[in-house]
Amino acid sequence: MQWPAAANFRGIAADFRRRRPWYWSDFTEGLGNAKTTASIVYMFFTSIAPAITFAELLEDETEAIGVVEVCLSSCLSGMIFSLFAGQPLCIVGVTGPVSILTISIFGLSKQLGIRFLPFYAWSQIFAALMHMAIAALGLCEYIKYITNFSCHTFGLLIALIYLVTGARGVAAYFFRDLNFGEQLGHLVIALGTAGCSMFLARAHRWTILNRFARQLISDYAPTASILVWTVISKLGKFEHNVDRLSVPSTFRTVNGRAWFASNLFELPPWAIALALVPGAIITVLFIFDHNVSSILAQQFPLRKGSAYHLDFFVLGGCILTTGLLGIPPCNGLIPQAPLHTKSLCVFKKGVSNGVEVEVVERCYEQRYTNFFQALLTGVVCFKPFLAVLGFVPRACLHGLFIFMALSSLPGNELWDRFVLLVSEPALRVSRHDFFKLVDFSTIAKFTRYQLVAVVVIYGVTLTPLSMTFPLFIAALVYVRTNLLPKRFHLADLLVLDPLIDLGDEVAASPTVAKPPVAAPDPEAALVPTRDIADETDDAPIVTQVG
Repeated sequence: MQWPAAANFRGIAADFRRRRPWYWSDFTEGLGNAKTTASIVYMFFTSIAPAITFAELLEDETEAIGVVEVCLSSCLSGMIFSLFAGQPLCIVGVTGPVSILTISIFGLSKQLGIRFLPFYAWSQIFAALMHMAIAALGLCEYIKYITNFSCHTFGLLIALIYLVTGARGVAAYFFRDLNFGEQLGHLVIALGTAGCSMFLARAHRWTILNRFARQLISDYAPTASILVWTVISKLGKFEHNVDRLSVPSTFRTVNGRAWFASNLFELPPWAIALALVPGAIITVLFIFDHNVSSILAQQFPLRKGSAYHLDFFVLGGCILTTGLLGIPPCNGLIPQAPLHTKSLCVFKKGVSNGVEVEVVERCYEQRYTNFFQALLTGVVCFKPFLAVLGFVPRACLHGLFIFMALSSLPGNELWDRFVLLVSEPALRVSRHDFFKLVDFSTIAKFTRYQLVAVVVIYGVTLTPLSMTFPLFIAALVYVRTNLLPKRFHLADLLVLDPLIDLGDEVAASPTVAKPPVAAPDPEAALVPTRDIADETDDAPIVTQVG
């Protein structure tokens, strides 16, 4: 067997050498800038909302992990990753798939009659060692096979999970012992938060106010929406009938247990060995989930380069930390990771083929926005911030989930092709190259394969086999590399879904900078392709009939 060129820590060493010249500028670039400050607050709210929602789900299902545990995990992992990873723009936190996996591990431990937290801790310890070994052996090179087929299928799956989570939260009010007015009140708050966020996010396209004010409003759109609807919820009769966030009164664990997993060896040896199975499943999930998040966070024109081997090694350290504390592991977040990079981009207007487009003038590539948004997630675990967080209506978080899900759709190629599929033939238009290079029947066939994959994987998460769903996600790579070539002409497949270039040698010197590149649509780029050219308006709009 021939080992990758990056084996024996060579990949980690190369990543470190590539990023080391930039390390000082990672703490000084854009310091005190209004955009970086807005990014900290923006990412805090887009991270804390899912964290609290997933925490409440975990507390209901496990009675051992709650808001403080999830927030602490996001805080510690985020700060460690932002300081030591090679690509600090990737936001990490507790995800929906991690929550599903944690509940499945709890169910397995309950069936086997063993203690959940020690079993959970051993699972993460083994997963951490696997992460470090994968990075050391240079196996991160193989993520080049995670193409758009896998990324955009997974992106749509995450959007679906967020949308269903938000919609289910709103629908639940209509099945509770509330009068109809109270039920409608929660619906109005949720939809108001989502609608207000979407409206304000478009502020940079307004013609009123000056450019700075428009950009400021756009940057703070979700934050402002939550504040507005929190104030509205305190007015009149609303105040006494609104369901608000349930937060603990002090910084403590859900069941009063000790923080460190000191009872690791109280499990029988066979149970410790069995923890290798969920540990391996966590690793498979993070190989896909984290690296996809990292790739999408870097789809904007950046100068400082990538560091996939180093990042995965540091992620292993984060998992080891959370495992020893008995709290959930963290990995890259979608859509927060690409949202973070987009929030740090400065856009300017340009013209291409006679059409006005928005171009990324520069991006503030630094570490402190990630560090401080993670720190804020930990700060809310203490007084008096816990009490302040308790003022926020739960419906605001449901609305924020809906906003994040809907905002992530337009930049996803799978979604773009689905819209083409259901559009009237005479009105089908697209700026993607495949639209003019590939027959539409082939595009439709390729799209159906992806949609089936989304439905199947989401269905698995609803069954007793939910713990195995990361294996189905990983199988997307096998489908792309082994099955699709048998069903599509190679030329069509390479246009629809080319292999990616990880660009490991980008930015070898801090004195070299990339020229400005046309950016993804800043409203629709939450889950975009990695090829910037495909996401710009540089290519003419093409109409295809039939």
